[in-house]
Amino acid sequence: MLRSLVHSLVWCSAVAVLASCGGGGGGGGAAPPVPSITAINGGFAGSGTAGSLFVVDGTGFGSPAVATAGYSVDFKDTASGAVVASAAVNYAAGDWNDAYIKGTVPNGLTTSTTYKLAVTTAGGTSNAMDFTVVASVAFSPSTITWSAATSTLPAAVQGFPSVISTLTSTATTTSYLYVLGGNTASAATTTNGKALNTDAVYMNRLDNVTGGLPGSWTATTALPAKLGFSAAVYANKFNSFAGGNGHVYVLGGLDSQGTATTTVYHAAVKDDGSLDAWAETTALPHALSAHGAVLVRGRVYVAGGNDTAGNPVKTVYTAPVQSNGSIGAWAALADLPDARAYHQFVTVAGYLYVIGGDNTAVTPLSEAQSVSSQGNIYYAQINLLDGSLVNSAWTTNSGGIGKNREKFTATVAGSYILLSGGLYNGQPGSSEQTYATINSDGSVSPFGGATGSNTISGTLLPTPGYNFYNHANAYFVDASGKPHVIILGGGDAVTGAPHNGVWVCSQQ
Repeated sequence: MLRSLVHSLVWCSAVAVLASCGGGGGGGGAAPPVPSITAINGGFAGSGTAGSLFVVDGTGFGSPAVATAGYSVDFKDTASGAVVASAAVNYAAGDWNDAYIKGTVPNGLTTSTTYKLAVTTAGGTSNAMDFTVVASVAFSPSTITWSAATSTLPAAVQGFPSVISTLTSTATTTSYLYVLGGNTASAATTTNGKALNTDAVYMNRLDNVTGGLPGSWTATTALPAKLGFSAAVYANKFNSFAGGNGHVYVLGGLDSQGTATTTVYHAAVKDDGSLDAWAETTALPHALSAHGAVLVRGRVYVAGGNDTAGNPVKTVYTAPVQSNGSIGAWAALADLPDARAYHQFVTVAGYLYVIGGDNTAVTPLSEAQSVSSQGNIYYAQINLLDGSLVNSAWTTNSGGIGKNREKFTATVAGSYILLSGGLYNGQPGSSEQTYATINSDGSVSPFGGATGSNTISGTLLPTPGYNFYNHANAYFVDASGKPHVIILGGGDAVTGAPHNGVWVCSQQ
């Protein structure tokens, strides 16, 4: 079962129609070429729910303007090779052309099952690639319950990223959760606190049945440098050309002197979930901390953040993931409408979203909301063919997030964006969990709040909840398709002290 990074790409209520690239399947008496698939959703394999959109890249597909006998995108049984179902394609919209095909995963396929996907044209049948059908996710933030994980973090920490890796075999899927570096200052007032960062990396195995963390956190290969307020992504064969079990990336952050860096590290995931040695790859175009990073169709996107002087920036960059796990050259995309740091950067259905944050310099560890915190949402559509942005400027959502908010987390779950914690007016507690629906045109509906037992601070357990900021989050879908949001560590918004707590939500 694939997790959030892959699921957020293929979940779709709509993805914008791409312009036809033209081309044909041969002519003038020449035999049409045999089609060849090079990627599915930008990777060596694909995944998606029934009814979700996927993109097949390759060559020799031809350009039928209407459904034509002998042209099909087929899901085949891996053992017999028999066609189980074929994808629907909008030919009139130019969704089948010589370079790519945009199709819809057929209904009736078995979830948690891998099929062989192949393209057939007048020239023959292509090579086949794996495509895993995952369960659809129904998630309502107003009916979630939170519980404290018994496996707390080994150390109290804030200002760190987390990612989940997914290791698949013919029989099992295993997922691991990683926390990467972070800041260990005891309070916002700690002398030179923004320099008290760690190189520690911890991992824990996720339970594929319950969605919990049944085991203990264990240390894996430490980062080459101490880093806090960095960003991280995970690339594997389902969202990139990264081979093996995929790679974990840590981008920028504050170093042991409290200075923003340009360094990007990556490490391969080993068969037991532990990380191999870290290696440097192409540095960021300029030093950043408190920025955001996501991965879509084989490309890393980085938005906003603080520069070396601690001032937020507007810049947005993208770079491709290479087959050896390194990152290629960075390219600049359209700037954000306003500078942002301590914001959230997420992706879903071919769109990028920058949410909230600050537009002036803010102390990283401060538990007091800044007067410069923001409530805007900026979004932009990705050109799924080349990774550029469809429009020359970002769109400002007609409604914001309700309250200006900074140092929080955002999770894309099902058709919702769920915001958790952070610093906001009325904090602590009043708007700890707030959420909105993502619309088919990429816009976001007005936000509403979860209350009482649907929040961490309102949970009555032997270990009571706390009011958190500068924390990390993760999203995991178990084998039955049940979603789980995980909140990790962070500072206490009342005292400023870091925590080691881990909280997991489940749908009621």
